Amino acid sequence: MKLTAKKKSLNPSDWEKATLDVIAHQGVSAVAVENIAKDLGVTKGSFYWHFGNRKDLIVAALKRWQKDDKEVIKQEIWSIPDPHERLNAWFLLSAQPLQSHLIYATLLADRQHDFVAKTLKEVTLERLSYLQQSFQEIGYPEDQAKQQSLMSYSVYVGYLHMAKTLHGKFKDTSNIEDYAKYVAKQLIPA
Repeated sequence: MKLTAKKKSLNPSDWEKATLDVIAHQGVSAVAVENIAKDLGVTKGSFYWHFGNRKDLIVAALKRWQKDDKEVIKQEIWSIPDPHERLNAWFLLSAQPLQSHLIYATLLADRQHDFVAKTLKEVTLERLSYLQQSFQEIGYPEDQAKQQSLMSYSVYVGYLHMAKTLHGKFKDTSNIEDYAKYVAKQLIPA
């Protein structure tokens, strides 16, 4: 009796997650179907069961990232009723080594692709809206809350750029958390 190995069955989610891992660490241009298939332990033909081409895979992966990111923010930030605490949680979350932060920082450099620029813009505007709403709940007038959210988000983007540039240079994660607390203290009124 000949024993045959059971073939690995993948769904679109598996491909999307593997693609996001490549994007996070190497960028959109590094997404190669053959390499991802190899990493997943399947043939390239498996890919075509789920996606028509490489761009379809990347677009689906970016939609997954956007959806997952929104869910994290909803659970970790918007579940906090007090706007001061919510904003503090935002800054602390931004200092955590999440894949979502790596993806965002990498996409900033890959926005020459229309589909990347579109997703990046949607995510950025949504996050700015969350921040602005929280600053308004603290008591800022709408225009000032908008400016405060832009400044806060600019600090976040700058931090991501710095963290990506100095990847692996932060030996003590408590320093990063201290930095996030310091930034929050500067940007959120008592």
